[in-house]
Amino acid sequence: MGEFWRTLDAQRIVVTTPVEPVPEPSFPEPPAGRVRKVGEIRLPIAGPYCPRARLYRYPDGRLLWLVRLWEYDRAVPHLVSTATLREFARVNRLPRVRAEVDALVDRATAGERP
Repeated sequence: MGEFWRTLDAQRIVVTTPVEPVPEPSFPEPPAGRVRKVGEIRLPIAGPYCPRARLYRYPDGRLLWLVRLWEYDRAVPHLVSTATLREFARVNRLPRVRAEVDALVDRATAGERP
């Protein structure tokens, strides 16, 4: 093994090793426009914790709700659809929450209607 190290010339290896091109990282195009907050509602969950569900309208027209639910020792954000919140209101017999969800969705989509 000593013979190998005597013939190894670090300078020659560095000089003769071709430089490999590094490709530029490609990032997706940012959406045209801004994400707009439409409004928020309170979700009545058992116990003292009553999180807010915030409705956001994305530039491509999608409507997503941000709900921060408590998991163990911290609040974790979750993106959910309008259908999920409507189902939550239906299963838990919360007509007021369903009406608030529908009102915010109507307000968010009011500009799309003729």
